[in-house]
Amino acid sequence: MEIRVPVFAGRRILKKESLWDIRDYTYAGWQLYYADYTDGLLKGCEIHAEDGRLVIGKGMLKFHDFIYLLMEEEEVAYQPKNRWQVLKAEFLEDDTNLDYKAYRVRFFLDEELELGENQMEMCRFYLREGSTLRDSYKNFADMSTEYDTVNLICATVAGIGEKTLHPVVVKQFGEEIWNAKEKETSDFAFSYMIASSKGKIERQSIIRYLQDKGRKESEKILSEWDNNMIYAEMERILRHRGTGHGKGYDRKMIYVE
Repeated sequence: MEIRVPVFAGRRILKKESLWDIRDYTYAGWQLYYADYTDGLLKGCEIHAEDGRLVIGKGMLKFHDFIYLLMEEEEVAYQPKNRWQVLKAEFLEDDTNLDYKAYRVRFFLDEELELGENQMEMCRFYLREGSTLRDSYKNFADMSTEYDTVNLICATVAGIGEKTLHPVVVKQFGEEIWNAKEKETSDFAFSYMIASSKGKIERQSIIRYLQDKGRKESEKILSEWDNNMIYAEMERILRHRGTGHGKGYDRKMIYVE
């Protein structure tokens, strides 16, 4: 096995083969690192609402084994429509050029909740006329507020073998369970796991934690739960610990996925 690293120095000629080495070695590293992950959000892509625009930050997405590197922020304009809107990422491949194959991703808002075969969800919201869309949360319970709130619960997030919950949602849970007055050993362990991984927790780890909380459902049944059901169970645990109660917002949970 041989790995060639180009030497950048004065009077050295940069050959096309050296450029190919840089291209292949760098990209292959990302491909290998995320080979076991499903399609979805891999890293970053934080979403903020600013003056009628949704701003998608830099990050990484995976779709059909291709890693999309978002090196610049993307923006999508939005308006209040008194109904659910989904921010979707749509992936397209173009091989009409003989010199290269183009992989493209575009972001757009759609009132259709279902995803197409080449789409993934970044967030959703229900913005009313005269209201302001917000992307910050008072607590974990507030993340499911129906109106005028960026909802990340159903976002398509890549995981090893199966999709998982958005790191922002998991991190908020970890902070609140850590600060709860009454905690069990599993709460300490789970909150530490969340903190050390910055919220990127595999779905099976979340399922096993929920199972440990004494629910009657078996792990097999819990594994069939969608993101909304898992979120609701996590919120129940926080309520049982005396935390997670939102005040001051028009909060109504809706389960649509």
